[in-house]
Amino acid sequence: MRGSNRISSWPGAAALLGAALGVWICTTNAASSEVYIVRKNDSLSQIAQTHGVRVQELARVNGLSLESTIYPGQRLQIPLPARDQERHDARTVTVRKNDSLTLIARRHRVSVAALARANGLSLDDLIRPGDKLRLPTAAPARPALEMRVQKAIDIAPVRRGMWKQIVIHHTATTMATIRGMDEYHRMECRMENGLAYHFVIGNGQGIPDGRIEVGNRWTRQLEGGHLSTRSQNLVSLGVCLVGHFDRHRPTPKQLESLDALLRALMKRCGLGPSAITTHQLVSKQRTRCPGKFFDLKLVLAELRKD
Repeated sequence: MRGSNRISSWPGAAALLGAALGVWICTTNAASSEVYIVRKNDSLSQIAQTHGVRVQELARVNGLSLESTIYPGQRLQIPLPARDQERHDARTVTVRKNDSLTLIARRHRVSVAALARANGLSLDDLIRPGDKLRLPTAAPARPALEMRVQKAIDIAPVRRGMWKQIVIHHTATTMATIRGMDEYHRMECRMENGLAYHFVIGNGQGIPDGRIEVGNRWTRQLEGGHLSTRSQNLVSLGVCLVGHFDRHRPTPKQLESLDALLRALMKRCGLGPSAITTHQLVSKQRTRCPGKFFDLKLVLAELRKD
């Protein structure tokens, strides 16, 4: 194969290429939120105060942490004001001394993964006495893959035992388009097969939030270009989420789509949850991908619930 077939994470320069070649798309549920466009010198706390919502809730619904950087032009979903949210979902609990997410989940007969997700937490986050936590409602039906994605998975000529693991990445950019990523990998990384990953999941900035894009490497069952050695790429499917998860969390829709995609790929390729890993865990070169705010434990807890 001509040229390098490796990539550690998609550099920031690719965002410029993606912006030039892509489309900025943002969707929202008008019945439960509104969209606010960030202005110069805005902060999460200022925006939350202006709209009468908790800063923690504002961060949660946008897949952010309280330390995340926001920038002019960014679109944020504003949740229901606290008083309306409490009427909408009154199931809240107050954290007691010596409580943990696991203890609270057991006490209220919910899964710890669902409790963490309902509150925008990771399984390792600390909770303190007096904190208010929202209990998840009855488990909703698991989102199904779009028919086009399921069909692409079903008809691909997968050879038995070909794929040994599924590796999760982030773009390390706040927005991206498939065309921009593909051209960057072709022109800058010298990959003749283009896009390094088999699947990409959008965050609403360049690719619709939660949309799964199926790459050429999956449909043609080609080795990946997302790890540092060919021996790894030959047996590793690459799934990339758009976002910079050292600054913010994946969006809820991205995590829903990731769960559905991983389940479908595990079934198609004969893999179990132990085959799911991250770039940081398997790389032979130092990398933080997919970032400190990507919680693999939470993803695996969801996959193992059934």
